[in-house]
Amino acid sequence: MKIQDIRKKSDQELQKTVSELRSTVRDLRFRIANKEIKNHQQLRQVRKDIARIFTVLKEKGAKP
Repeated sequence: MKIQDIRKKSDQELQKTVSELRSTVRDLRFRIANKEIKNHQQLRQVRKDIARIFTVLKEKGAKP
């Protein structure tokens, strides 16, 4: 997810996206632990997307 795309979204959309990404992180962690996934980079990328969204929310002055 690119930072320009994140900045275009509203605060509510960003909050919804964060909750979806958090569930994705949880799912990926379980799948990695069960050795269903070998690509650990996918987890890292999702976590970075969450951090980007929190950065934009902080810039806007909204509560995460």
